[in-house]
Amino acid sequence: MACRALAGSLSRQIRAKEDAELFRERIRLRTAEDAVMLRLGSDISLAGLFAIAGDDLARMLAADSFAAVRGTELFVAGRSPRHDDIRKIAAHVVDLARTVPFATDRMAKYLPDAAACQDLASGVLAVTMATEEPTILLWFRAEQIAVVNWAGNPQKDVPADLHTPLTPRASFEIWSEAVRGRSVPWTLFEVEAAGRLKRTMYDARQHRRLFEINRELMATIADNESLLLQKDYLIKEVHHRVQNSLQLVSAFLGLQGRAVGDAVLTSHLIEAQRRLSAVAMVHRRLHSDEHLQAIDLARYIGDLCTEIRSTMDGSWGTQIQLDLVPILMSTDRAVHVGLILTELVINANKYAYAGGSGPITIALEQQQARFLLIVADRGSGKSGQGMGFGSRMLASMVARLAGTMAETDNCPGLRVTIAAPIGEP
Repeated sequence: MACRALAGSLSRQIRAKEDAELFRERIRLRTAEDAVMLRLGSDISLAGLFAIAGDDLARMLAADSFAAVRGTELFVAGRSPRHDDIRKIAAHVVDLARTVPFATDRMAKYLPDAAACQDLASGVLAVTMATEEPTILLWFRAEQIAVVNWAGNPQKDVPADLHTPLTPRASFEIWSEAVRGRSVPWTLFEVEAAGRLKRTMYDARQHRRLFEINRELMATIADNESLLLQKDYLIKEVHHRVQNSLQLVSAFLGLQGRAVGDAVLTSHLIEAQRRLSAVAMVHRRLHSDEHLQAIDLARYIGDLCTEIRSTMDGSWGTQIQLDLVPILMSTDRAVHVGLILTELVINANKYAYAGGSGPITIALEQQQARFLLIVADRGSGKSGQGMGFGSRMLASMVARLAGTMAETDNCPGLRVTIAAPIGEP
C-alpha cells in the first residue's frame, strides 16, 4: 500500500511537471507570434515582413531556417537548403498544406529528391496562404543522427527451414545502428502555432488590402466631388451664356419686327421670336432643377406649364388642365419633350383658337417602358395638310426621341399623342 501511494504521488508530480512544461511552451509560442505580428503594421507588406522578420519566424518554431515562396519570389532566413531544393519542396507541399499544416521529420519519405538536402531540411513544416498566387511558408530542421542500440544484429538472417529447431542467438552483443534522414519531430503546439500564424497573417493582409481600397475609394470620391463641382460651375456658366444669347437674339428679332415695313415678314419675325422664347423657357426650367442627370418629367412639365401661362394672356389662367403621372427621365430627353410640348401649346393657341384662349388638356401616361404625352384642345381642329416650319420641327424632335406622333379628332378640336421610349432605345 505504501508503494502504491508513493507511485500515485510520483505519477501526479510527473503529470504536473509535464503540464507546466506544455503550458510554458504554449506561452512561448503565443509570445513569439505576438512579437512577429507586431512587426506587421499597416505600412508593411508580407514581403517586407519576411525580409525583416525571417529569423524571428525561424526561432519561433525552433527551426534552423525559414523560407517563403510566392510565384517567382523567394525569401530565406537561416541556414537553408539551396533555392532550387526549396522550390521543389514548396511545389510538392503546396496542396498538402492548403487546408491544414503539413509536418514531417522525414521529408525524403514524401519527396525522394529531398534526400539531397536532408542534412539541412530533413524536417519540414509548411502552410499555404490563399493569396492571388499561393504563398507557401516553410520551416526547416536539419538532420539529427540518432544511434539505436539493438540486442544483436537485427539484419542477421534466420534459417528459413521450417524443420530446423529454433535456437537462441549465438551472440547477444549490443548492435549499434545510426539512423539518418530524420530531424527533431514537430510538436502538436508548433504545428498549431504555424496554422494560427497563417490565419493571422492572412487576416492582416486582407485588412491592409481593405484599408488601401478604402483609401483609394475615398480619394476617388473626393476627385469625383471636385469634378462635379467643376461640372456644376461649368453648366451654370454655359446656362448663363445661353440665356444671354437667346435674350439677345429675341430682342433683335423684336426690333426687326417693329422696324420692317412688310406685314408678312413682321409676322414671321414675331413667330420666330415666340419660338425662341419657348426654347429659352424650356432651357430655363430645366436648369432650375438641382438634379441635372435625371428629372421627374411630370414635375418638369408642370413647372413649364406654369411659366407658359405667365407668358400668355391672363385669360389662359384656368384653361390648361394637367393630368400627369410621375416618370423619371434623363435631362437630354426631357429637353426634347419640353420643346415638343411648348410647340403643341403654341400651335393650339395659334390655330385652334386663332390667337385667343381656350381649354387645353395635357396628359402624361406610362405604358411599361414608354411614355405618352397627350395634348388635346377643343378648338377648330386641323385644317390643311401642309408641312410648315413648326410641323417639320415637331417631326424632327419626335424622331430624335425614336417616337411616333398621331393626330386624331377630339370632337371638337385636335388630339395629338406623342409616344416614345422613356430611356434611350
